[in-house]
Amino acid sequence: MENRIKELDGLRGIAVVLVMALHLFKRAAYFTEHPVLETFTTFTTVGWVGVDIFFVLSGFLITSILLRSKTDQHYFRNFYVRRSLRILPLYFVAIAFVLLFAPKVEPEFTNQLNTALPIMLLYQQNWALLFDGFYITQYLGITWSLAIEEQFYFLWPFIVYKLNNSQLVKVSISYILISTIARILGTFLWSDLAEASSFFYYASFARFEEMFFGGLLAIFLTYDGAHEKVRKFAMPVFLISLTVFIALHILSLPGSPHPEHSSIPLMIGGYTTAALFSVGLIGVFITYPPQNILRKIFGNPILTFLGKYSYSMYIFHMTAVLILLDVFWHSELRGWKPFILYPLTTYSATILIALATWHLLEKHMLKLKKYFEYKP
Repeated sequence: MENRIKELDGLRGIAVVLVMALHLFKRAAYFTEHPVLETFTTFTTVGWVGVDIFFVLSGFLITSILLRSKTDQHYFRNFYVRRSLRILPLYFVAIAFVLLFAPKVEPEFTNQLNTALPIMLLYQQNWALLFDGFYITQYLGITWSLAIEEQFYFLWPFIVYKLNNSQLVKVSISYILISTIARILGTFLWSDLAEASSFFYYASFARFEEMFFGGLLAIFLTYDGAHEKVRKFAMPVFLISLTVFIALHILSLPGSPHPEHSSIPLMIGGYTTAALFSVGLIGVFITYPPQNILRKIFGNPILTFLGKYSYSMYIFHMTAVLILLDVFWHSELRGWKPFILYPLTTYSATILIALATWHLLEKHMLKLKKYFEYKP
């Protein structure tokens, strides 16, 4: 894992495109009642899986880093400083930007600022979203997934440091099994299905499951002969789990095919199959030759470009989504034209924002990582 695998950037690119599609097209549907376009909007609901792909990728990459640097003299310092340089500067800029403009666009958020700001700074907004009365502006609502990742980053390095690989495998598999069983029981035993849906969607311990799947792959790859075994099973795991994932979405129709929206098939199996096909894909990228069709698709320059800037795109895409929705709505355009133009404009604006933040901030922060190199 020393060499950068460009297909992983491509997977990030797909993930951020999917998440944006979820948030974009349900708003683009405001402009038209055309049945074909409304059906397309329903399909874009699958964009929820973009977050799960990010979770699996995070689990895999972070665990790979931790395992390689386990004997480093400054194991904890280097890990947390390097993560902070990658994540915190842009996150704080996003919060500052919204705080500057929130009073003008969302006064209800401003009224809760004394409560909301500490929660966001401590990365606890995913838990806060489960309580009635807590409001977080739409501009920052998507940061709930960042909160879950940060909570995982806080705990996982200590576990990796204390346990050997065999113990890590047992802990990971046990966690996945307990999480899956809890979710299945909760789906059928919780008196309020909508409440259960939200809980398992936002609760950290429930969403750690995907990161443990990624971590398991990273741990397994450290064993002798693992490369060939991953090569043997990666493609079947990807194809079978993706097929089941698609079937679960079909079973969710005609309702909303989204696990947060009381979809029993997706609550039971959506998270697990999403994690499995992501793990299968990563396995293909690592063990298959570059000529493989999946590696060619995910390694293409467009997706790898989007993957490089995906963090900023993820954080700031709702800013573009909401501002441009207002612009298009007041233009009085209706029908298929704004349905197409609004998403295209928003994707373009988000990419421009990401390019600006990269060159003005991110790349300069990342250069500081050289002072905290791992030296096993």
